[in-house]
Amino acid sequence: MNKIYPRLEIRELEKNEDQWHLFLLGLRKFQDMDQNDKLSYYQIAGIHGRPHLTWDSVGRGPGNSGGGYCSHGINIFPTWHRPYLVLFEEVLYLKARQVVAELQDGEVKDRYRKALPSLRLPYWDSAAVPPSGQGSLPMCLQSPKIDVKLPNGTNTIDNPLYSYRFHPLNQNDLPDYPLANWTTTLRDPSSRDSNAASRNDLIAREADQTRPNLQSRVYDLLALQKEYMPISNDREAGDSFESIHNTPHNTIGSGGHMSYVGYAAFDPIFWFHHCNLDRMFAIWQALNPNSYVQPKESPYSTYTSPSGVVIDTNSALKPFHRNHDGTFWTSETVRYPSAFGYTYPELVGMKNGNTAPLVRKVNELYGPNARAQKRSIIGTYQALGAPTFSGRRQYTTNIKANKFGLGGSFNCYVFLGDQEITSDATQWTEQDSFVGFTGIFSQSNQKADIEAYGAVPLTAALEDRVRAGKLASMEEQDVGGYLKSNLKWRIARPTGEQVNVEHTPGFKVSVLWTEVEPAQSLEQFPKKMGGYRVLVNATAGRPGGFGIEDIVREIGMEDFYF
Repeated sequence: MNKIYPRLEIRELEKNEDQWHLFLLGLRKFQDMDQNDKLSYYQIAGIHGRPHLTWDSVGRGPGNSGGGYCSHGINIFPTWHRPYLVLFEEVLYLKARQVVAELQDGEVKDRYRKALPSLRLPYWDSAAVPPSGQGSLPMCLQSPKIDVKLPNGTNTIDNPLYSYRFHPLNQNDLPDYPLANWTTTLRDPSSRDSNAASRNDLIAREADQTRPNLQSRVYDLLALQKEYMPISNDREAGDSFESIHNTPHNTIGSGGHMSYVGYAAFDPIFWFHHCNLDRMFAIWQALNPNSYVQPKESPYSTYTSPSGVVIDTNSALKPFHRNHDGTFWTSETVRYPSAFGYTYPELVGMKNGNTAPLVRKVNELYGPNARAQKRSIIGTYQALGAPTFSGRRQYTTNIKANKFGLGGSFNCYVFLGDQEITSDATQWTEQDSFVGFTGIFSQSNQKADIEAYGAVPLTAALEDRVRAGKLASMEEQDVGGYLKSNLKWRIARPTGEQVNVEHTPGFKVSVLWTEVEPAQSLEQFPKKMGGYRVLVNATAGRPGGFGIEDIVREIGMEDFYF
């Protein structure tokens, strides 16, 4: 994998028939490896969390209570996952090469051999407007069976994109209920017993309902946020790539493997989701090349690192060895994807730091006009005007809670309107008043007092209300009064179990607003005019709402509007 080739959106890869079938066959062979093999799918997925075993002789640090090696909620969240994805991609490539070697000589083998060099791990873009007539969740991820071409014709195989089957399921390695009952990875499981099945149809519908707000969140980070530390992890106030990444985790999992930190990497969709996260981070890096990892103390331990250690660009990204002499990759050495032989479609051909074409692509994919586009394929765009909002105000809900306060993952849902909210949390995304949700991706064996942040943008929903005559204007006085009567929030676990806001440790929701200067063309982003201000009357006086009593505890807010 010495030459640089782009990782493709999974639907784009599917269009390249030879490479697609080779990818499926390689992934199938990868998943079929003996689980005792260090390079097996099982053991590489297990690096993220369970089964809490030493990998590549990188042992547990003394006194560490953390579960897996993964780094969440700290400044190296994006950079740690980069070599992790590369490890997976390299073994996938080796398995695909093995597939080619084992094929009988002939036309199919020749075609697959030609397709091999540029094979890279695909990404699933859960935020972009999907191709016309399709949903956000690609059908190739939803079918238990899939067709592949071999020299003897078309064969139907178990779809390696759909699930991973444990062989065997070792309940000593994977002891947690109900996951210890399930011999395959599940999404939105139909029950908690051993006969449970995935409900991808429900997942697909929820992915469609949450996608527009996810699009707004991605755009806000790429267009408006210029410093690395706030976007890197969910312990920094405001939105972040980690917080954005949490939402599909909890959507896809819905009580299945993807919503458990220690088990998520066993579900094949984990890899395509995280590949997209790496892509968003790479795009952000190209737009902001001078901002990167800053030293920060880690609040909790991992398998190898104790809490309280200061992490910087030269900290080892364990357990990923750079070479055979024991040197580890660091944030500094993984800074550029080109070091690993890959790039992304939006970055191909970028020259001399000229970001204008990249800005255009971001605007076309995620900007405020993008939701009206009809796209035949991801990455092919119709002509658009400059990214515009109907006013110069942008509003967002800022949500914080104790990351480990509920002993596992949970979601905060935001609604806008006078519609009564049903008591059935599994139906919340179906309601007309639903705006979006932010997920907290968590586990039970960490400190309960660590705060995590997320956001749900309100601008698009408020503009819809202005157009419908339900809101007088986007001015803060009008918006504050409207939100006081119409903004609502609820909390639920990924399983659909509702949680009382008052029983959620550290939970607080506020509304922030800022002025923006509109862009004049597709080669420009809107510009923030100053910092964010808090619209106190939008949330004050309600359970979990930011109020006057919180002002003395908040530092750094430039202004408050009552």
